[in-house]
Amino acid sequence: MWRASINTHFLTTTEIGFELHHPLFDALILKQGAQLIHFQPKGEMPLLWSASLSTYEKGKAFRGGIPLCWPWFGKVGSPAHGFARIVEWNLVNHTETKEGVTLVFELCDSPQTRTLWPYAFRVRLKMRLGRDVTLSLHVDAKSESTVALHTYFACQNSEEVVIFGLGNSYKDTLNNGISRESQSEILHINQAIDRIYTQPETKTSFQENNRTITISHVNHSDVVVWNPWQEGAEKLVDMHNDDYKQMLCIETARISKPLSTYDHLEVTIAIS
Repeated sequence: MWRASINTHFLTTTEIGFELHHPLFDALILKQGAQLIHFQPKGEMPLLWSASLSTYEKGKAFRGGIPLCWPWFGKVGSPAHGFARIVEWNLVNHTETKEGVTLVFELCDSPQTRTLWPYAFRVRLKMRLGRDVTLSLHVDAKSESTVALHTYFACQNSEEVVIFGLGNSYKDTLNNGISRESQSEILHINQAIDRIYTQPETKTSFQENNRTITISHVNHSDVVVWNPWQEGAEKLVDMHNDDYKQMLCIETARISKPLSTYDHLEVTIAIS
């Protein structure tokens, strides 16, 4: 699948994406969606999860890593979660140091995108990979838009994960988007969940065993938490029935406060 064509010191370009083998980490990125689908610090477990039955198919969403849901989030348009994750982006800049690798991807409007969203736009995604992962999205468009960095985190057992920093207010997507208040700012997951937290802190973290993942949000309005649980996984063709145990989505988002015509969103993920 990853047939090499171009090499730099740490990066290999393939037919469908990019492999990175750096002294600090290994990573895989798809050209489609500029989607980071694998990131693993050396000597540690993978940070990101991909569905066990997910395979690359042009024009089809790949379940795993960090897909970019833009210019809309959810099923408000077609395709669901927008088109940014199913079209090919251009790599416009790439730098390497001993501290990490930075890649800049760009997506502009085209006849294909204008059939789905009739606005001119230019979007850039800067990806900085090293000891941490930082994704910075800059949008210049002729319309407001909603967005989520739909991060699939790998975990050993989702029932043992403890999440902090979400706030109390959320919209329950599994119950027609009704607004609710949580009784605790600490979240344990033991059933299907699909929530949009509307007053989150600037940092969300989750703990599992001796590992803590800290997610720092910049210019966000919401944080989405999703896990389909067994009943949901059974309905998804690219997931095994027990895949839900090894994953958890915590998503930096602008949903309740859409992006303006010139705006940005950023997330940094750190492991300790």
